[in-house]
Amino acid sequence: MTDTLTLALIADAQTNGFAGLEAVNEAMTGRIEKLADAAARRMTQNGMRFEDFREDFRQDGALAMFEALPRFEGDTVDAFYAFMWATIENALKDKVREARNQGADEDALKVFASMLEKADGDVYLAEKFAQTVPPKGRRLSADRAQAARLAWQGAASLDAPAVTVDGPTAGSVSQGDYQAAYSLAEGLASSLGVPDDLVTAEDITSEERRQKHAIVNAILATMSDNQANALRLSYGIGDVQCYGTGDAGDLPGLAAALGLDIIPARDARVKGHKAFAKRYIKAVAKDEAEAKELTEAAAINLGRGGRK
Repeated sequence: MTDTLTLALIADAQTNGFAGLEAVNEAMTGRIEKLADAAARRMTQNGMRFEDFREDFRQDGALAMFEALPRFEGDTVDAFYAFMWATIENALKDKVREARNQGADEDALKVFASMLEKADGDVYLAEKFAQTVPPKGRRLSADRAQAARLAWQGAASLDAPAVTVDGPTAGSVSQGDYQAAYSLAEGLASSLGVPDDLVTAEDITSEERRQKHAIVNAILATMSDNQANALRLSYGIGDVQCYGTGDAGDLPGLAAALGLDIIPARDARVKGHKAFAKRYIKAVAKDEAEAKELTEAAAINLGRGGRK
């Protein structure tokens, strides 16, 4: 097909002239199909089929083109193509976001926004926090949390992989499990100013324990399986045996539970401590000064034999 579109034909199309509309439609069809197919491919990364959206998106693209026609004020055909490309692309991004984010209601977005602040801008961590950290009745289901995260990111980030929560979350858990999660969190980056072994359940309110438990498990869910499980088993987080850390810990038992040799098991625990500390500080520090303070505390605590 030879591109014979002219400014005169564009002007004719803007006044609903048949010749102009036909010329614009012919010139833009291939471009619309390319943009619509790209939008449909984004949907496949959400577990949907390309064919289910391709034709709908092509129609949406054509509609966006015709609606935008009266707004074009450029003075070249190239300017027309650039204007239409950007307009149709943005319209299709909105369609993709709308299709992928079913369930992203206003309340879910408010909860997600508050968790995003707690997660220091990490959208995947905020998605996990939204499912566990808020009080009962405000927590989001996995689907609502994911929808809120996708809506927040917008279509520009739709190709980012989704993260699924695997492992224990804050539900009906034992006092010991709350304390185990607390031990991991505050043992790495404690700002209480007292030795970890002197902190008792009475020192922590029920809500503080619940939130720390939720944050710990949300962070563990973002880590590699070996590192996360090494920490769960070292502290007894979840319905697992506690093998301890350092010289007092049972490293051979931990290695057997992980299905690893002793050295890889120890490395998984060491690296797990470091990865956890970095993410935990990022999630809970209120400002740069506190982040620095917690980072320094974590560096000291991670250097102890008990963290090896």
